[in-house]
Amino acid sequence: MIKNLKQNKIIWSLITLLTFIAALTGILDNGIYTGLFPLKYIAAQLSQDWLTIGVCVLLTYLIATTRQNDTKKPIIIIGIIGSLAYLYGIFSIERVYNLLYLLYLTIFSMSFFSSIYAISSLEENIIEKIAVKKAVRYATAIFSITIAILFFSLWISALMPLMISRTQIQNLYSIYFLDLAFVMPAFIITAIMLLRKIKLGYILSPALYILGIFVIFPLGLGEFAQPKFGLPIDYSSMVMSFLLTALFISGTWMQIRQINIIEN
Repeated sequence: MIKNLKQNKIIWSLITLLTFIAALTGILDNGIYTGLFPLKYIAAQLSQDWLTIGVCVLLTYLIATTRQNDTKKPIIIIGIIGSLAYLYGIFSIERVYNLLYLLYLTIFSMSFFSSIYAISSLEENIIEKIAVKKAVRYATAIFSITIAILFFSLWISALMPLMISRTQIQNLYSIYFLDLAFVMPAFIITAIMLLRKIKLGYILSPALYILGIFVIFPLGLGEFAQPKFGLPIDYSSMVMSFLLTALFISGTWMQIRQINIIEN
C-alpha cells in the first residue's frame, strides 16, 4: 500500500534505533531527568521509557514483516511513529536540556516528517478501493469529535486562568500546544473525512487512535511508579487513563478489522 516502502523502512528503522537508545538511557540513568521534571513526572517517565522499549520491539517486528501489499501494518506503524513525534515533541518543547536533548530533537523531527512522507507515499489507487462499514465510520467520527470537544474544554478551561493572570507555567505547557494546535484538530478533520467518505480518513483515523493509545496509556501506567519516589498513586487519574486507552484500543481494532479492499 506504500510506495517507496524500502525508503520508508529505512527511516522507520533509524527512528526506532534512536528511540531505543533514548529510552534505554533513561532506564539505566534516571538522573538525566533530575531537575528537569518535577518528581511526579520523573516517576511517570520511568514507565514511559519501559513502554517505549516495548514499542521499539513492536516497531522492529512490524517494519521487518511489512510487505508491499500490506494495508493494515503501515497504518499501525504510522500511528506509532506519530506517537513518538508527540512524546519527543514534549521533550523538545519542555526544554529537557540533558545530554540527550539533541537526540530528542532528532527523533521529534524525524518522526514528524516521516509520518508526512509515509502518508504521501500511500498508493491512491489502493486507498480508493478501501471500504469501511457505515456504522463503523459514524461511530468513529462521533467518538473522535467527542474526544476533541472533551480535551478542548479541559485544556482551554485550564488555560483561561493563566491567560487572565498572565502566568507562565514551567511544566507541561507543551501538552496544551500539541493537543490544541495539532492532535485535537486532527481528530476533527479525520471525523469530517469519515462522514464525507473521504477514503484517506479510513487510514488516518485508526493511525490517530493508535497515537492516542500510546499517549494516554503511559499516564495511567506511570501511577504505579509513584510510590518508588514516595508519592501517592492518583487512582482517579489512573482509571481515567486506562478507560480512555481501552476505548482507543477498541476503536482501533474495530476500524482496522473493518478495512477491506474492494476489487472492481
